[in-house]
Amino acid sequence: MVTPKLCDISEVRPYLYLSGFGCVTEKVNKSLLEVVRKMLFTSPFPNFSLDSFQKLRSLGITHIIDATNLPNNPHYEGIEFLDILVDDSLIANLTPHFASAAQFIQDAQKKNGKTLIYCAAGISRSSSLCIMSLVLNEGLSLREAYYDVLDKRPFISPNVAFWRQMIEYECKERGKSTVELLRGMARPIPDVYVKKLKSNAVAVMNRTERMS
Repeated sequence: MVTPKLCDISEVRPYLYLSGFGCVTEKVNKSLLEVVRKMLFTSPFPNFSLDSFQKLRSLGITHIIDATNLPNNPHYEGIEFLDILVDDSLIANLTPHFASAAQFIQDAQKKNGKTLIYCAAGISRSSSLCIMSLVLNEGLSLREAYYDVLDKRPFISPNVAFWRQMIEYECKERGKSTVELLRGMARPIPDVYVKKLKSNAVAVMNRTERMS
C-alpha cells in the first residue's frame, strides 16, 4: 500500500520532480512515479499489464532499465528495454553496467525520451544505477549524486558491495572518491550514512521530548 507521503510529487527545479511510486499494477498516475530527473524515473518493479503499459506511455516513458533479474519480465512494443541481470547481493558486480546504463539514459534523453529504472524495491540496484548515471552524465561527484537521489527518494540504500564498486569507480575515473567506507563496525558503511543516522537520532530525541 502506498502512503500519501510517497504519492506526493514536488517540483524541485523546472526539470526536476520528486514523488514516490507504488506498483504500476495498482492505480498509477503522475503522482505515483519517482522522478529523479525530468528525463529519469526510478521505481520498484512492476508486473506490467495493458493498463499499466498505457499509463507508462501516458507519462512519456520510452525507455526502461530492468534491474530486477527476474525471469520472463514482459517487454512492450514502443518501449526500449535494457535488462541488467544482477542480484541484490554482496557478491554481485554492478560495475560493468554503470556506463551502459548511463549511456542508455543519455541516448534516450537526446531523443526527448524518458527512462524508467526499476529493481525489486527501488532501493539498492536501481538507485545505484541512478546515482552513477548522474555521476557519468552530469559530472556530479558520487557524494553529490547520492544526496541528490536521496533527496528525491529518502529510503534508497545501495548495499555495501555496490557502494564499494561506486567508490572504486569514482576513484579510478577521477583519482579519488568523495565517499569512503567507514570500518570498525559490524559491517562497513559509507560515510554519507552518518549524516542520515544523526538526523534519525535527532528526530527520535525530538519525538521523545515532545512525549515526555
